[in-house]
Amino acid sequence: MVSERNRKLRNYLESLGITVNIGKTKARGNKGFFRGNSTGNFRIDIAANLTEEDITSVLTHEFAHYLHYTYDNTLKNLDFIFGKVDNSVREELIKVTVNEIPKDFATELIKQKEELSAQIKFCTKIIKSHYPNFLISTPFKTIERSIKWPAKYLLKYDRIRFFNRTYSVKTIENDFGYLSQVQSTYIILKSKQRAIKRINAKISRLNKYYNCEAELFARFISLYFLKPHSALNLAPLTSKLLSNIIEKGDFPELTEFSKLFK
Repeated sequence: MVSERNRKLRNYLESLGITVNIGKTKARGNKGFFRGNSTGNFRIDIAANLTEEDITSVLTHEFAHYLHYTYDNTLKNLDFIFGKVDNSVREELIKVTVNEIPKDFATELIKQKEELSAQIKFCTKIIKSHYPNFLISTPFKTIERSIKWPAKYLLKYDRIRFFNRTYSVKTIENDFGYLSQVQSTYIILKSKQRAIKRINAKISRLNKYYNCEAELFARFISLYFLKPHSALNLAPLTSKLLSNIIEKGDFPELTEFSKLFK
């Protein structure tokens, strides 16, 4: 029954001029991905090895992105469908996201950050045993000036190519056996700090992604069609607004799409 619905969903999406690829691409590392442009070329990629239920969810989610892009290609707000409403709608959509997004979406990143913090603390202890006035928050010129090229490049990069030879922070002891313990530890410390910055940036991007209007809308649309009782419970105002919009036929694509779930 689910596979039959997916066939109908796919047929309907393709009738709108959307190319639907299931299991043919990597979907940019996600379960699904929507792409549209100003020339009217639309594409939905769905990753391989998904269950039929997952495919239904992804098709619905990506259809929401198509609808949003079609009526407002800036994707900056939801006025195109809900009009000028107060913050109640957005608060409900965030509530849906909090409920639907796996609580451990950043668990591995946080774990990596904790491990790096412990390693940084260990490196700091070694350096402070030689330089009690060492501060981790600022570049320590006393050590930095003592490190010569090409090892000095590793203060900014984890891996370098110098005169057809590759050097790495991971193999610093073998690559630069002449460095003192403090010098090599300082280079390793800088590498760990860069790694934490990358993790922080990734967590920040994930938080921004999960809370942008396009994703809030797409997750709500998926919940509305796949788990209507949950949608009504978590977002009663938004559910009522959407039901009225579908009934009035203000968005023909949405109205037709809804018929596939009856």
